[in-house]
Amino acid sequence: MLHELTTGRMPRIAALIALMGLWGGPALAKTKLQGEDLRQACIGAFGDREHFDWVPRMGLSNALAVCAAAIVEFPDDVDVRFTHAVARDQFAERGGTQDDNLFATEVYRELAASGLPMAEYALGTMFDESSGVSTSDALDYMERARAGEFGQSIRCEALRTFGLADLDGNGPSYDVAAAESMAYGNYVCAGYLANMFWNGYAAAADLPLAISEYARFAAVHGDPAAMAMVGLFYAYGTGSTDIDPQLQGQFTARPDAERAGYWLLLAHWGTKSAWRPNLHAEFWDRYFQEATVVEAMQTALQALGHYGGAVDGNFLGETRQALTAFGDEEVDAVFQIVRAKEKYDPSLDPREAVHIGSAAIPGD
Repeated sequence: MLHELTTGRMPRIAALIALMGLWGGPALAKTKLQGEDLRQACIGAFGDREHFDWVPRMGLSNALAVCAAAIVEFPDDVDVRFTHAVARDQFAERGGTQDDNLFATEVYRELAASGLPMAEYALGTMFDESSGVSTSDALDYMERARAGEFGQSIRCEALRTFGLADLDGNGPSYDVAAAESMAYGNYVCAGYLANMFWNGYAAAADLPLAISEYARFAAVHGDPAAMAMVGLFYAYGTGSTDIDPQLQGQFTARPDAERAGYWLLLAHWGTKSAWRPNLHAEFWDRYFQEATVVEAMQTALQALGHYGGAVDGNFLGETRQALTAFGDEEVDAVFQIVRAKEKYDPSLDPREAVHIGSAAIPGD
């Protein structure tokens, strides 16, 4: 489905955080919503048309919960059916099964045939899921997405897909200029651009702004990969040669362990929902080997009252336990504090009101 953001070139390290309960099945959050409040919570779980994102700001378990409840109350509602299928589509890679892929594909196909444009796009993304959508079937939908027919954020995602996959036989090709132009005023696009830069599909010479500007813009609007990048900026500080080579010289940030730790805790929470468990483990295992990163997370966990041990950079049992204690109930409160302090190039505005976790469920 190529919905998932890549996480940088890094060595595969044995999973240290398998015990963190990433996904063992659809352990759905509960919702008290009913009626139109429930419907709106479901159909907005993955953003609006111009800010559609495969990563739900409320977290996947919450998106699954509200849409599973909404589909019972509104079984024939086109928008509910579509968003419920998106949630199942995402869950297929994060604890679900091929049945979730097949369910999503069937719903997308039916809704696309009825004329729902978003369903046409979503159907096109299923070419790599062995669910009956071939690359040639997907090409038309994705070319239309790349041309902007389905909205700006979807165009940015399509550009990324063409950068990662050879859909048209011309080889993978990422249109950096087009992607950069859409980052202004669209935080989803800024997040895609920052992540593609981090993974080597763009260079500093391709961009008029330092990548930190796009990353900060995306991070304050809830993008978990961008949050991780911003956390690393504050963990290492300006001029560091220890940070990932792709990010060196691309940010201005005074080292601030607590601020870094907050962003990294938020990133860990968000990526746990957004990425496949193996990729989540691979990414964080790498950074849990780096004392600078662990010290920042320990500092933040200590400030939040979850950790009473030494700030020693060792990701051991007490730190692991403290990390699991940082959960959905407090992520938005921390997010609101750190996002309010974050500045970025004003040409990328506007800054919008955004919540994450259960606080992102409208009316709950």
